[in-house]
Amino acid sequence: MSIEFGYGYATLVRIERAGRARSVLRSGASVSAAAALVGYADQPHLSREFRRLVGMSPGQFVSSSA
Repeated sequence: MSIEFGYGYATLVRIERAGRARSVLRSGASVSAAAALVGYADQPHLSREFRRLVGMSPGQFVSSSA
């Protein structure tokens, strides 16, 4: 069985990791804790990827989810 997403593997991994970061941030974790928990190298790495994929910074996301 083959499932096609329309993304390359690396892009799919980035999207999935950003999704996990969203869940962790929603649960109340800090941005730096979320970065460590889901496998980003550091908080700036999470912030860059999050903004690219979600369209807002992690801080903005937390504020909008509250």
